[in-house]
Amino acid sequence: MIGRAAAGATGFIHELRWDDVPAEVAGRVSLLLADLAAVCVAGRPAPASLMAADHAAAVYPGDEAVALLDGRRTGAVGAAWANGVLANVLDMDDGHRLTKGHPGAVVIPAALAAAQLADAGAEELALAVLVGYEIAVRAGVALHGRDPSYHASGAWGSLGAAAAAARLLSLDAAQTGHALGLAEYHAPIAPIMRSVAEPQMTKDACAWGAALGVESALLAARGFTSLRPEYLDAADGDLGSSWRVSELYVKAYPCCRWTQGAIRAATEATGGRPLAPDEVDAVTMRTFAAADALARVVPTTTEEAQYSLVWPVATVLARGGFTVSDVLGPWDEPQLEALADKTEVVVDPDMTAAFPERRLTAVEVRLRGGERLAAGPLEARGEPGDPGWDSVVRDKVTALVDPGRDLAAEPPAAGGVRSWTERELLGFACRAVWDATPGRG
Repeated sequence: MIGRAAAGATGFIHELRWDDVPAEVAGRVSLLLADLAAVCVAGRPAPASLMAADHAAAVYPGDEAVALLDGRRTGAVGAAWANGVLANVLDMDDGHRLTKGHPGAVVIPAALAAAQLADAGAEELALAVLVGYEIAVRAGVALHGRDPSYHASGAWGSLGAAAAAARLLSLDAAQTGHALGLAEYHAPIAPIMRSVAEPQMTKDACAWGAALGVESALLAARGFTSLRPEYLDAADGDLGSSWRVSELYVKAYPCCRWTQGAIRAATEATGGRPLAPDEVDAVTMRTFAAADALARVVPTTTEEAQYSLVWPVATVLARGGFTVSDVLGPWDEPQLEALADKTEVVVDPDMTAAFPERRLTAVEVRLRGGERLAAGPLEARGEPGDPGWDSVVRDKVTALVDPGRDLAAEPPAAGGVRSWTERELLGFACRAVWDATPGRG
């Protein structure tokens, strides 16, 4: 454990070493890097991914960092922004229950960009990612504690992004405080529930938080000052002794977390056997109130397919599963629409009371012959206490990373990461246990 003198946020950010980190925490960070790499590879065909990379190259030109979409180089802030879009474009990235959001898609793109700008080593990159997660989650919990509105991930993840960048860019304590303050002060106030009800590419503001974190650190390094950050005032006392990264969940499916318990329940209820619409009389889902706000339209975009409660379940009932191809379209399938039309959502008061600590859903399918197929209430796979947490990540890496590019087996280049290609960056991230961390390989 780091000393008490380093217990504050700035001390933790700069003084943490791998000797301070429990082995299980280090292993979890490596798997989170692998998880994000897999979803970035899978998210390349989504329209927003190319738009973001093109925008970054045009608005933030340079060769400081790599856009993971296709390996082009841009300025560091632009790479953080483009990779933040890519990381969250399928809504398949990691999350945290109490923040109700996605720290990894904010922190890791920022850390990757800052590490390349500073030509940091692989071990230092991974430590900065851990620092960013710990700061981001605490900021998110604190923000929701002081303002119960549902804040998008960029609103609090930006502090974790700034922390990771401040460490990698070797800011001093005063500069780091200003970087955190800038990230907090300028963080996007993104009304995420609007994007839940009417899904668009705006999503969870992860890209804005990632870019803001890097830009805040760069500004602070020049002497740009800020108000003292407030979100961490009451949330940093256990830094280095309690690890919030162990509370993260990972996703098995490319859609909102609030739908994933329903997917699991529908799969268990039917045993994964596809059903034709004329076999089904009605489908009932009992869930929590927040999930009831998800879109009900027949998707015309990947965002609408991701932020839906009934469409992924209809897909499971018709096809036996829900995969990346199901959110990339096309969606003009009468069979799925017929099953979605037969689905009723019922808000359950007990499940609502358990939210956000637990996200439970039950599914019942009534067949024409009178048989009832039911399962739940169930949570999604990959929750923090799920003994299969690791396997969710490993399955994603196996399924989503191009089999022709065995990224997980490719060691990164020696030395700093400045010259790493997109292939090497993804290869490093896909290693389930990376050998750059002493004693952890």
